[in-house]
Amino acid sequence: MFAGKWARPVLFCAALLGGCAGNGFERMEPGSISIDQVRAKEKPAAEWKNADGTLTLEYDDRPYTGQNLMMDFDESGRLLASRPVITPENLARLKRGMRREDFKRILGNPRYTWRDGNGGDVWEWPLDPPMGNGDESAKWVIEVHFHPTADGAVSVERGTRAR
Repeated sequence: MFAGKWARPVLFCAALLGGCAGNGFERMEPGSISIDQVRAKEKPAAEWKNADGTLTLEYDDRPYTGQNLMMDFDESGRLLASRPVITPENLARLKRGMRREDFKRILGNPRYTWRDGNGGDVWEWPLDPPMGNGDESAKWVIEVHFHPTADGAVSVERGTRAR
């Protein structure tokens, strides 16, 4: 449902990932590094234990993309995959009623959070990379709104960020 609307900014962001500066996590081949080596290079924002015994490390706000990155490791601690999270497939998984934890497992931590006028929370992830002109906000974003008394999201929508 969402993938068609967001394909252009997502594909643009994905194209930039190959040329990112930073620690190189975005370009690592499966089996090329251990979980201990990755943790020594940079502390993850979160660690997720998966039902199949694998572990996923989350790295937030990658340089020059604003994109979050997930790194999956097998039971022995070897890299299985390094993947950006803002993809058409992941965006298509987002639904009203999902819990906060569900959004974090799919997209990682939001780049921005704030309270709306009704006391609810708004979480935002960039759909395109920062402009690179000192303004670190993305033009296109995904916004998820949480009502203060509801357990799940009340809306999931694409928006624009004023510059």
